[in-house]
Amino acid sequence: MRLLARQTPYYSNDSHWWSPDNYFEGGQLAAYTAPVKGTDDPELYETERWGNFSYAIPVSPGTYSVVLHFAVRHGDGDQPSSSSGENRAPVAHIFDVFCNGNALLKNFNSVKEARQTDVVIRKFTDLRPNAQGKLLLNFVPVEGYATVTGIEVLPQ
Repeated sequence: MRLLARQTPYYSNDSHWWSPDNYFEGGQLAAYTAPVKGTDDPELYETERWGNFSYAIPVSPGTYSVVLHFAVRHGDGDQPSSSSGENRAPVAHIFDVFCNGNALLKNFNSVKEARQTDVVIRKFTDLRPNAQGKLLLNFVPVEGYATVTGIEVLPQ
């Protein structure tokens, strides 16, 4: 399963179908016009879910890998717009990510992690669904807000 924080499906340059954003609670969608650097598929990173949010992704019993995709936005002119249409002030992106209550990322700072590129990808293995058959991914802000562009859930 591949979820992309956008309202329409997407066929990526590596020949994978990404479903539109689903199984989430909280947060907001944002879209950007400035392309990111460091990928041959910048359209994959045009949108993000940001704020304090979670995903409850239904899966069959088994063991899974979760791959999280992040896009780093460096300039204040390319921040998500507020509901009034005004640009938001630049904010930090330091946050935690949990899966079924276990920390995957603590004090994750996407800007520091980005280095030479605007794209950060983190993979986690040996994850199992909870008793309800779901992988619960919680994105919890520490400073500013949490963000994610795409989520891949792959059987191991």
